[in-house]
Amino acid sequence: MKFATVLKSCAAAAAIVVAGASQAAPGGHAAVELISNGSFEQNLQASGTWDIYNNLIGWHGANKTGIELRNNVAGTALDGKNFVELDTTANSSMWQEVNDVAGKHYTLSFAFENRPGVASSSQGVQVFWGSQDLGVFNNASQWTTKTFDVIGNKGGTKLSFLAVGTSDSYGTSIDKVSLTSAVPEPETYGMLLAGLGLVAFVARRKAAK
Repeated sequence: MKFATVLKSCAAAAAIVVAGASQAAPGGHAAVELISNGSFEQNLQASGTWDIYNNLIGWHGANKTGIELRNNVAGTALDGKNFVELDTTANSSMWQEVNDVAGKHYTLSFAFENRPGVASSSQGVQVFWGSQDLGVFNNASQWTTKTFDVIGNKGGTKLSFLAVGTSDSYGTSIDKVSLTSAVPEPETYGMLLAGLGLVAFVARRKAAK
């Protein structure tokens, strides 16, 4: 392959890398959101009220106790006006099937907050990414965001939230659930560009012989 051809190929590849970096950088295009109704705003709930639903838009209640949707009552939403609690009339759970890609890395995040004036023993939420137990989350006196690097599974993955603690209708709040493709660090782009530069250098040396 002639050096000019190699150089053109490297330049084209570099342009693709730079374009990707600009999209990942602040001010670039936002990553694609894979969670439907992650802040629960697509469901209409009157201001200062709450109710229990079998399902919400994008979310399935996993048993007969359903999902409690609150609009700035017994707490204030982190994102928008709605948030959920899963200790409805008793400990409950909810899940959403995510159309992910097997082996691909994603950034999962969600926010939780303990219900004001309720004992810690009554609170807590357990989170599963498929069969992977991400942990039990409790003792947050204000909205706290947890972030995880998760990997896609063949055929999609079920993201599940389960109420734990005393089953007494008072539990932990959940808001702002998000899942996006993991964005490479800036160093990754630098390594790619350095590698392309090395390819061009080697090709030039060979062409000079």
